[in-house]
Amino acid sequence: MDTQIKCVREEIENVQLLLIAIERQTGHIEIDRLLQDANSSLMKTETHMFRLESHLGKEPPTVRQITSYKVDQLKSDVYLIKNSLRSMTNRHNNRKKQAQEKEELLKRRFTTNQETRIDQMITQGANIFDDLQKQKFNLRSINKRFHFLTKSLGLSDTTIRLIEKRVREDKKLFIAGVICCLIFMFCFYYWWQYC
Repeated sequence: MDTQIKCVREEIENVQLLLIAIERQTGHIEIDRLLQDANSSLMKTETHMFRLESHLGKEPPTVRQITSYKVDQLKSDVYLIKNSLRSMTNRHNNRKKQAQEKEELLKRRFTTNQETRIDQMITQGANIFDDLQKQKFNLRSINKRFHFLTKSLGLSDTTIRLIEKRVREDKKLFIAGVICCLIFMFCFYYWWQYC
C-alpha cells in the first residue's frame, strides 16, 4: 500500500512539474502538448487513486485510519491540481482565441468606403462635442449676464432665487394643466364617440 501511495505522490509531483512548465512556456504548440501530457498523467493518477481506495478496505483496522488520511490528502492534492489545470487550460484557450482575433483583424483590409464613413462619423462626433461645449459656454454667459443685470437693477440674490423658483413652479403648473387638458379632451372625445 505504501508503494502505491509513493507512486501516486510521484505522479502528482510530475503533474505539478508539468504545470510549472506550462506557466513558463510561451508557444501555443508547446503548451498544447504539455497540457495533453498533464491531462494524461492526471488520468493515470486518478486510476491509481481509485485502486488505492479499493485496497483501503482490505487493510487492517489499525493501519486503515492512517492510510485513509494519506489517501484523503492525495485526493485533495489531485482535486487542487485538476482545478489549476482546468484554469490554465481555460486561460490558454482564451489567449489563443484573442491571438486569432487579433490576427484576423490585422489581416482584414478595410475598404476606402468604410474608412471614409468612419472618418465622417469621427468628425461628426467631434463637431457635436464642440457644439455642446459652445452651448454650455453660451448658457453660462447668459446666466452671468442675467445675474449682472439683476444686480445692476438692485435685486438681491434671494430675490433672484425666488424668481427662479417661481419659474420652476410655473413650469410644473403648466405641465399639470396640459396633462389635465389632455385628459379632459380624451374623456370628452370618448363620451362623444361612444355615448
